[in-house]
Amino acid sequence: MKNLISIIGGGISGLSTAIALKNKGFHVKIYEKNADFSSPETGVLLGANALHALNELGIMADIKKHGFSTDSWTILSDTGKELTEIYQLSKDYPTYTFIHRQDLIQILSQKIQHDMIYFNEKLSDFMYTPDGIDLYFENGKQVATEYLIASDGINSNIRKQIQPMKKLRYAGYTCWRGIFHNCPDYIKRRFSETWGPKGRFGIMPLSGNRLYWYALKNCPPHDPELSSWTTKELLYNFLYYHDPIPQLIDKTLDCHVVQHDIYDLDPLHQFTYDRIILTGDAAHAITPNLGQGACQAIEDAYFLSKSLESENELHLAFKKFEELRIERTRKITQDSRIFGKVAQIDIPFLCSIRNKMLSITPAAIHEHKLRNVFSLEENRG
Repeated sequence: MKNLISIIGGGISGLSTAIALKNKGFHVKIYEKNADFSSPETGVLLGANALHALNELGIMADIKKHGFSTDSWTILSDTGKELTEIYQLSKDYPTYTFIHRQDLIQILSQKIQHDMIYFNEKLSDFMYTPDGIDLYFENGKQVATEYLIASDGINSNIRKQIQPMKKLRYAGYTCWRGIFHNCPDYIKRRFSETWGPKGRFGIMPLSGNRLYWYALKNCPPHDPELSSWTTKELLYNFLYYHDPIPQLIDKTLDCHVVQHDIYDLDPLHQFTYDRIILTGDAAHAITPNLGQGACQAIEDAYFLSKSLESENELHLAFKKFEELRIERTRKITQDSRIFGKVAQIDIPFLCSIRNKMLSITPAAIHEHKLRNVFSLEENRG
């Protein structure tokens, strides 16, 4: 075995990174603060770029088995008028694959040994030593490690200690996510997003006759009124949107809906700090508008693996990884934020102007802009 590496966080980022390192022969330990791998009942979009990376990590077959794939994304007005349809962005992989988050977590966790994972381990502090880093957990546990990977999410405590001045940025809207079970045949199973003055509503098909939907609405952060909304209030808000939006909300149980405000991270200028590296949302939290949150976390694992092939020393591989990732994640964070601002316009006459401009712009222009996001270049850097 090679160097001992500790990963904080057992989500998509931490698990993907662990698989990449394990495949290269490294001794990896994952420390997860929760009692198990349970996660919110939501869907995850895996773009062609993420599928490319997952294929390199040896996971593609399981994704095909549990995911639902398509090559088109339709944007509609609130009345159901088609504004644009964005087609195939990749020749080698489906452009969009949708999978239940828990299914994805299970697939990833099955690729690593059980003795690599420690649950109920919440990191409270860390300290550099001459030989590496000492980790201190809230339960009193202390661990010595050679290298530390922070995959502890958007609210990363490790990042806050390393970069205390870097803050999260509120995007200006909140989001509800739900799973609709036993989808009837009359509901078309396609990837769509509806833009209107009452908010934005997206629909993603999942395997097992399920649909994942999400709704976004402009509001101040921590809005007490919207935070208390149930599906009843959501239905009233989207009542006059085209079918099947009202039906999906009406037939979804409140226990299958989660709500949270949307934030991203002001882009960092570095991801590596001597023996520490940031990955996933800890490094580059992105608004969900381009569906790239999980994708970029998986890309991190892929490019860390590639960096290890070209650099013998781990700290040099970390720097190589940083070179490959800083600019791409910064650009995607920026593009996703801008996309969200346009999609979230809620003044009626401005909505009409936006929708008209979207409908008369050739789809090829949108496809050209998105193709770089949904492709994974081998020779970058």
